[in-house]
Amino acid sequence: MTKRSWIWAAVLVVLALSLALNFFFIGYAAHGLRQAAVARGLLAEVAGAYSPEVRKEFRTVTRDNRARTFEALRQLRAARADLTAAEKARPFDEAAVSQAMAAVRAATTNLQATVQDYLLAAMKNVNAKPAGGG
Repeated sequence: MTKRSWIWAAVLVVLALSLALNFFFIGYAAHGLRQAAVARGLLAEVAGAYSPEVRKEFRTVTRDNRARTFEALRQLRAARADLTAAEKARPFDEAAVSQAMAAVRAATTNLQATVQDYLLAAMKNVNAKPAGGG
């Protein structure tokens, strides 16, 4: 190979690596956006029945505790994946499926308790503020 062909080969390798990294980072960013959208939908559903002041404070409390919320969502997603794997396992193991279902229930309860903690904190914060909104 000539020096020129080596240079072209190196350029093509660098371009391929660049494209691969771009696709990886785009996928990573899209995953983060999808997680945020799921969390927003959940929070909107929970807070929708409350006053605008409580909803605003709820968003603030939730934003301040974003890591805890995402961890609870990750735990639920992992428990659901384990349940799917247990259901598909051959031979069928009723005890494993039952255990996986219990883990999904526990993760669901944890997520619900987490969001309710935020809602309670928001209500307490709103009610602790002076009537003038100060």
